[in-house]
Amino acid sequence: MLKKYILMLLACLFVSGTVWADSVQKLGFINTGRVYQESVQAQSIQQSLEKEFAARQKKLQAMQEEGLALKTAIESGKVSAAKREAKIKQMLVMDQKYKEAATQLAEDYNLRRNEEFASLQQNANKVIIDLARKEGYDLIIQDAIFVNSKFDITDKVIKALNAQQ
Repeated sequence: MLKKYILMLLACLFVSGTVWADSVQKLGFINTGRVYQESVQAQSIQQSLEKEFAARQKKLQAMQEEGLALKTAIESGKVSAAKREAKIKQMLVMDQKYKEAATQLAEDYNLRRNEEFASLQQNANKVIIDLARKEGYDLIIQDAIFVNSKFDITDKVIKALNAQQ
């Protein structure tokens, strides 16, 4: 009895899966990574973030160069033993400050990037929905492992996003 029930359940699942697959007439795929790299809005976001964080990046680079100069001075052997100890302590303190600043910069940058790209994602989703309605797509998939290129509509989405600018 249990075997019949399981077989009947499997048959129903197979039939319903086949019916669902047959009902999908038009399928599309979107590579969101490309949308986030190639759209005008994404490039604008990237440039804006680079400008916003440029000063902090330069300050971090200056800290790194200062630390390397200090390390070179210590390793050169031209420093007395007393000064060497003080410079080593100074270098350790600088290294700690550098690591903290680098971590804070990375966290702040990622937070701002995520905020900015959230608006891009909302715009892209609107464009995708409009495209699906206009062109009669039954199913649009984002980010799959493998997709036949005939289903790739990424260029259409990027073009539509760029037209909004």
